[in-house]
Amino acid sequence: MAMAPLKLAAAACAAAGHLAAALAPSQPESRSLAQASQENPAGNPRPADLADWSHGPLTVEASSLHHAEVRSLVGDYNLSIAAFGRWEDSLVSAELLAGNGWENGHVKELCRLYRESGAVGNFLDIGANIGTFAIPLADCLGDGGRVLAVEGMPPTADHLVAGILDSRLKNVDVYPYAVGAPGDPRRVTMSLNPVNKGGSAIKGNKPFTNMTDDQLQDLFHPGKKAQKYAQKVVVKEFSVPLTTGDHMLYHNPAMKAIVIAKVDIEGYEGKFIRGSKQLFTKYPPCFMTIELIPEWLERAGTPAQEILDQLTSWDYKDVPTLAALMKPNTNAKTRTVAQRDMAKCLQRVRSYASPQ
Repeated sequence: MAMAPLKLAAAACAAAGHLAAALAPSQPESRSLAQASQENPAGNPRPADLADWSHGPLTVEASSLHHAEVRSLVGDYNLSIAAFGRWEDSLVSAELLAGNGWENGHVKELCRLYRESGAVGNFLDIGANIGTFAIPLADCLGDGGRVLAVEGMPPTADHLVAGILDSRLKNVDVYPYAVGAPGDPRRVTMSLNPVNKGGSAIKGNKPFTNMTDDQLQDLFHPGKKAQKYAQKVVVKEFSVPLTTGDHMLYHNPAMKAIVIAKVDIEGYEGKFIRGSKQLFTKYPPCFMTIELIPEWLERAGTPAQEILDQLTSWDYKDVPTLAALMKPNTNAKTRTVAQRDMAKCLQRVRSYASPQ
């Protein structure tokens, strides 16, 4: 069931007196993206109120939302994803608008794992981007669970929510936060990649986030003069709140019933791991797909070997070796690991899962 805003609870209390106040749900209030960015402390992460998008996006122009469709994995219908324009996002959005989908086999495999594991429990999407995983998997989960979609970049979150609303999905909670480790600042600067929105990152974690104007032009238009282009390449920056997996766990019981997690946050995967020790010690996702690029992890101060050792200590199997991650094939750096005692994990998920 979706969380009710506190203003509704307060109105009910005024009408029914102190008894109603005592019986009112103690769930945290939902907030809009803008409110969450300005008001919420990182230690109390709250899902955004999707109703705030009912009149359009909060950060970008409505004209930047380009309708793309992906096929449902469980029915004879299409789902909607709000893509960026091809010129703004030459990878994910361009493929979607061309009708090719994005990582179709990977999404299908996660849906299969969910269905074959009893079709109960929740999906955690850390780095949801515009929803290429969150939207079809919310449809796959149906009444069996919720999607907790974490996307800190405001323009990207606008596109994510637009797709959720267009697809009429009722089982998605959007967390407009970056995620990190204990001791990280409560707010961070995120840099929007001008040509690959999925490659946006926390400032400092990728070279493009610290480049001069001339360096940016050379990176995105190598060997050509900037003045030849009507629109100069600009990296937009946004200040966003940062939270941790353990703070999400503390404030949302749905985190105790994560059957599948996807973690893809452009080098901050290790930071998420460091900030989720309670989650992985007590309530580890039964399956987890995670991107592990040693260079990016090292730049964020979380060496890949540390992360691999930590996953092994949490009883995951199929954890790759560092040597395997160092091979040139980028696709090989995204791995799916699984709990060794799968029966125990699924039993725990079922015990904490709530019917929708």
